[in-house]
Amino acid sequence: MILSKIWERKLFFNTLKLILFFLVAIFMIVIVIDFSIHGAKIFAHSKTSISLILKYYFNLFFIQLNLFLALTFLLAIIKVLSDMNIHHELTALRMAAISAKKLSRPFFIIAILISIISFINFQYFYPKSLSFKDSFKEKYLKKTNYAKKMQPSVIYLEDGAKLVYQKYDQLQNKLFDAYFIKNSSDIWHAKYLTFNEKEAVGKYVDHLTRKDKNFEKIESYESYSFKDIEIDENINMFEPFENRSITNLFKQNLSKNICLKEKNEILSYLNYKLAMPFVSLIIVLAIFPPLIAFSKNISIFFICTFALFGFIIFHTIMDSALILAENAARAPYIILWLPIIIISFIFGRRFKKI
Repeated sequence: MILSKIWERKLFFNTLKLILFFLVAIFMIVIVIDFSIHGAKIFAHSKTSISLILKYYFNLFFIQLNLFLALTFLLAIIKVLSDMNIHHELTALRMAAISAKKLSRPFFIIAILISIISFINFQYFYPKSLSFKDSFKEKYLKKTNYAKKMQPSVIYLEDGAKLVYQKYDQLQNKLFDAYFIKNSSDIWHAKYLTFNEKEAVGKYVDHLTRKDKNFEKIESYESYSFKDIEIDENINMFEPFENRSITNLFKQNLSKNICLKEKNEILSYLNYKLAMPFVSLIIVLAIFPPLIAFSKNISIFFICTFALFGFIIFHTIMDSALILAENAARAPYIILWLPIIIISFIFGRRFKKI
């Protein structure tokens, strides 16, 4: 039976309490820092309300949840095990013929729970929260005119056509300065392109066709319905890949009419979201052995310092791997899973020896 022993329940619930405490404390610090930076801009807007600000920070919580859960879990393990070492509780448990691997069981259970929560967050809460944050920043935290000019985005449709646009307004579900490229000789330009259910409606539309080596405008419309543009109502194809759920990324990866670059980006974010929830398990493998072997000659300060630096370095490596995978010629999943496998192998061998 899981957690049948008193010492198991003590380790489990003490760690959970510390995770919740650190989670609340860290997020409150994030709120204070974020509000001190953006508070003036938010309240300068005429439509700002307390409920809107609360909604913004509620969504910000889910955006940072996976990172904060892993970090607080790391801090909680260090706190619980170091306190037990100081009070000789670990020595007493070991003398009672309880192996180190059995002592790690409550932490692995919590690590699995955190991994499940992280998967659920990436699937349901993180994508919507990130989309809300993007819309909020666009409306209330908009950068000045000196900001860098936006680069055009490209969407590859299932029939081989392309949609090239300058900007996407999520609130109105509208594209600005959009080009519908049916083929190399047939191009439509719309100043605005709005999507209503399954239909795309353009405003101030020009139809361009190739004649000899140049394009000529042959027709103009104040309003035009693009029946050739097929929209998947289950997937918002204008959302950044980071804002999409795991299942949506998986469905899009199965599409046969996407270019290699787009497929690499989809695979990169899909594998990134599948790999990162396993961080909590790696934390147990990495931090548990040195804390079990803790003695008065080793400072807890150095253990905590090295653990935090390792945590930062790991996330830096994974973020770099994501960028590298997006631009890789092939097999982006290898680039993203390789650090996880190597680190798990290194610390797994050490854990096996305890």
